[in-house]
Amino acid sequence: MRVIVMWSGGKDSHACLIKSVERYGADNVTAVFCDTGWEHKDTLKHVKTIADANDVELVTLKPDLDFSELVIKNRIFPNFMRRYCTVELKVKPFVDWLLAQDDNFIVVQGIRADESPRRAKYEVECDYFKPWHIGKATYRKREVLEFASHHDVSVSRPIFKWTGQQVVDFILKHNQEINPLYMRGSKRVGCYPCVFCNKRDIKNIANDEEYAQRLIALERQVECEYINHNPEKVNVPAFFSKGTIPEELCKRNDNGVPTAEEVFAYVKSQELGALQFDDESYSCMSVYHGLCE
Repeated sequence: MRVIVMWSGGKDSHACLIKSVERYGADNVTAVFCDTGWEHKDTLKHVKTIADANDVELVTLKPDLDFSELVIKNRIFPNFMRRYCTVELKVKPFVDWLLAQDDNFIVVQGIRADESPRRAKYEVECDYFKPWHIGKATYRKREVLEFASHHDVSVSRPIFKWTGQQVVDFILKHNQEINPLYMRGSKRVGCYPCVFCNKRDIKNIANDEEYAQRLIALERQVECEYINHNPEKVNVPAFFSKGTIPEELCKRNDNGVPTAEEVFAYVKSQELGALQFDDESYSCMSVYHGLCE
């Protein structure tokens, strides 16, 4: 039996990593990090630093196409209607890796009930392949079901009933540091930024010139690809959703969807509270797989 901690660099999976080492021993624990190519460099550094600090093996998985390449290929950013990013960038690479193993596993996930009503309905323990068994997942279904018939892959969510403060206190009690992005005000530290980021995260990236320019440049690449294939279209895909800023400030698109450049310009001219959406609106399908926190 091998213990796999889905290690994202976030505080919840960090606490799970510490708990797993305490319970199973470092030699029996492997931290699996899914590198999307869209993380902050400080998160990448933190991922390795904490794995080393806990003396566990670190396995880094990469998708066939990273976030930027995937978005350019699809000519559209992930959104609430098309949440393809987690499956393509994290779930598939992990399933591919898992199917290449020949062992039984406990997959430890940093999911907490108090993060949202949806998460509160999740089980503390379950079969990792449950979505395949009930028909909600189809990727490599035949191979997954064959693997599942000979191997046990169980999910454990050891901090499911913890609060965020308990998580941070637990990490600090063990004399380890949380991801430095939290100290700069980020609420989530996986993809930087996540397409479902909240207003605090938008403000942070707006004031981080390197990563703001990275996003602006990606939008322009996607726009070029989109126009090449849809020359008759007036509006182009954008990272942020309609309503992020007042529609009258959206100059590139006439449908109220702002470009990253427009959003960042607006954020820099306003106080944080002027942004028009709710901090708690974050929702991502990676919740089930425990891949982002």
